[in-house]
Amino acid sequence: MTSSFFRFSLLMACSTVFLTSCGGNDQDSKTKKDSSQGSDVADSNSDKDGKSQLMTVAVVPVKSEMLSHKLELPGELLAYQNVPVHAKVEGYIKDIFVDRGSFVKKGEAMILISCPELNEKVKEAEAKLSSAESSYRQAQATVDAVKSKLIEAKARCDADRLTLSRLQQAAKTPGAVAQNEVDIQEKAFESDQARVESVKQEVLGAKNLVLAESHNVQAARQVLNSVKDMTGYLTIRAPFDGVVTERNVHNGSIVAVSTGREAPPLVRVQEKNHLRLVVAVPEDSVSGTKIGQKIEFSVPAFIGKQFFGKIARPGYALDSATRTMPVELDVPNANGELEPGMFATVHWLVSRPYKTLFVPASAVDSDLKGTFVIRVKDNVSERIDVQKGLSMGERVELSGKIDEGDLIALKATNEIKSGTHLLAKIADENEIKRAAKHASAGGE
Repeated sequence: MTSSFFRFSLLMACSTVFLTSCGGNDQDSKTKKDSSQGSDVADSNSDKDGKSQLMTVAVVPVKSEMLSHKLELPGELLAYQNVPVHAKVEGYIKDIFVDRGSFVKKGEAMILISCPELNEKVKEAEAKLSSAESSYRQAQATVDAVKSKLIEAKARCDADRLTLSRLQQAAKTPGAVAQNEVDIQEKAFESDQARVESVKQEVLGAKNLVLAESHNVQAARQVLNSVKDMTGYLTIRAPFDGVVTERNVHNGSIVAVSTGREAPPLVRVQEKNHLRLVVAVPEDSVSGTKIGQKIEFSVPAFIGKQFFGKIARPGYALDSATRTMPVELDVPNANGELEPGMFATVHWLVSRPYKTLFVPASAVDSDLKGTFVIRVKDNVSERIDVQKGLSMGERVELSGKIDEGDLIALKATNEIKSGTHLLAKIADENEIKRAAKHASAGGE
């Protein structure tokens, strides 16, 4: 009896444990299922919300403007005239009146050269001219004498012609004149004619001699003038108003005619109250160069001070080696502040005679494929390849398949692919300034 009761109690306890265990598993399964269903709903809503959100991109319009850009270029100030003065005659320095730093006026004597040999040549040329003039006078006297002979010969010929005419008239009367007298007179007349022709030839010869002697006189005078001109070179004078910047001789120095460019000059004279500013302008900045245009520049010697020059002589051709065009500016320097040889920073003004397209510098980017902007049209992005021009402040000049008024991303990046759906928003001034600051800092 007792044994049967024990078995019954044990069976009931096992049944209770089994039912309790099954009931717990069902509850856990239900809890897990409910939790799983809640998670799936949340994920579904998240996916649905993510698809409905578009990337917002700040955009700016492309603007058309006249380029006005200042470019800093190196330049050099040169004397308007820079003349190395050499000797044109041989000799020695008899006297020198200037030194380095001497200011001179045009025509002022600077150096006196002595050349005894040249003085002897002058005397010799003068003697030859005097001899030629004497020969000329003699030839002229001969012409005058021969002309007198011709007058006499013509007078005698005319007299004999009249005598012959009378005899021939008288001979028509028989017995009035012997025929022998007529024949003698005819021979005399013929002789007179021959003499006249002979004297005419003498006159012609005398005139030719006068002409030849006249040429001799002219040649002798030219030689004398040439030698005298050479003596003019014994005094070296200032070629223009300027300053002596170099002196290489002293009293007693031997000088010779310089045949090579490397020979040092006696002195060098430069004009500094009027200077040339030479600047090499890059190929992409030569447009808009106008004669008379005022250009600003500065020099290290006068920190904070600005000077001005005017474009006077553009090169109108590029140097094939440097791809630059040399341009000369005229710079007034009446007060002598600026010195030839100074280096200058030229604030070159670049402009174009037509409008071009501009965008903020941050709107342009480059990668291995090239330079580009991101155009946004109907909230869809499109990569547009462009070519960059010059900068104007925080904006950059562009050319390509874009037009004025097109909207482009304020910050270009190759992460935005063509065809991407975007939400375009016009950038305000603060955004543009922040983007410009970011771009100028190198995108850091």
